[in-house]
Amino acid sequence: MTIDMMMGGFGRFRTCVLGLLAFAGVQNCFGYSVLAHEALVDALWDVKIRGLLLAAYPNSTRDEMKKAHGFAYGGAILQDLGYYPHGSPQFSDFTHYVRTGDFIESLIRQSNDLNELAFSLGALSHYLGDNDGHRYATNVAEPILYPRLAKKYGAAITYEQDPLGHLKTEFGFDVLEVARGNFAPEAYHDFIGFHVSKTVIRKAFRETYGLELEDLFDDFDRSVESFRRAVSKTIPTATRVAWASKQDEILKVDPTATRNRFVYAMNRSSYERYWGKDYDKPTPLDRFLAFVLRLLPKIGPLKALQLKIPNAHVEGLFEDSFSRSARQYQGKLQDVNSKSLQLKNTNYDVGTVTPAGSYRLDDNIHAFWLNLLAEKDFKTVTPSIKAEITAYYYDLNAPIETRKHKKKWKLLLSQLKALKQQQYTTDPGNYQGGAHQAARE
Repeated sequence: MTIDMMMGGFGRFRTCVLGLLAFAGVQNCFGYSVLAHEALVDALWDVKIRGLLLAAYPNSTRDEMKKAHGFAYGGAILQDLGYYPHGSPQFSDFTHYVRTGDFIESLIRQSNDLNELAFSLGALSHYLGDNDGHRYATNVAEPILYPRLAKKYGAAITYEQDPLGHLKTEFGFDVLEVARGNFAPEAYHDFIGFHVSKTVIRKAFRETYGLELEDLFDDFDRSVESFRRAVSKTIPTATRVAWASKQDEILKVDPTATRNRFVYAMNRSSYERYWGKDYDKPTPLDRFLAFVLRLLPKIGPLKALQLKIPNAHVEGLFEDSFSRSARQYQGKLQDVNSKSLQLKNTNYDVGTVTPAGSYRLDDNIHAFWLNLLAEKDFKTVTPSIKAEITAYYYDLNAPIETRKHKKKWKLLLSQLKALKQQQYTTDPGNYQGGAHQAARE
């Protein structure tokens, strides 16, 4: 069975939503969004991260620490890599829904140099930011900003219920923070210039999921550079929208501000001078759709593309969440320092553990995972992987999404039976089974 059949197309839909937002001028945004995720790293860099890195690598130079900061930025947005055009939606579904805490612990445990550790600590910030930010900010803010959705879904809306509204809500907060002057213009270049530690990602992904990056990406390095290019478009868009919608507030903060000074510009030639040309460029169809969507009035179905800037209530939700995440991050960094870090395998979209049958995207990626492992004859399975899958499918009478598809469900049951018959005696991941399974149950 193919990847597309098992995923039911939802991962592709998420990518299409992001692409549609890009065409419409609302650039790719996710979780806290790129700006907020990297800002969470900055909030703790001097307070905790820098000292933790220097304690581990005391001979690091100033230039080496600056580069490590870029790796921390890369880690902070790692989990969203697959959701951008030319990425692998399944990669990001894994890191958002499956063994999410185990993956972060593996990254940190297997970091062998300054840059790898900085990168892994950045990924920890994403775990904390999404778990709190979605549960207490985005999911609650969306029905406030879009009352019609509240009538349909209630007082909290998850990503899987309304992807477009979710993304617009988060991007709107980015725009507001840009307008408030909370992101220094000189930092934008550094945000775009993040670094990625492929080696530690590969090791952690293999240990956590029994898979190789090549199982999901045709060209991982090119996907990273395409991701960077998307980020380089996100930031200028946020500054343009901020100036257009909040010019009066910007001028109150800085009466000397002008559009040319405030709006961050990054054209293709400037981008390629810094970061090269090894990224996937928009196709002629992409450019045509972008042109058409900018011309069309926002009525009918296209009305959904209209962006609402957060009001004071919503702004407070996001700011409270960011402050809470920063405090949690500081505490977890202390746990890293004392080698006592333990993270639950939560679903990033809701901030809690979601058992089988309670969240469609979680069901889909677990089915996809089991199928890939079966295609490898379960040769890459460890005791921890087996424990996770069998625990997830403990109650086969639960309303699991895969049960709606007779052939897929029949295949899943046969693969699950085959997995249970496998015997495993070693696990390189030092699996903390009790704590994680207790969290799920």
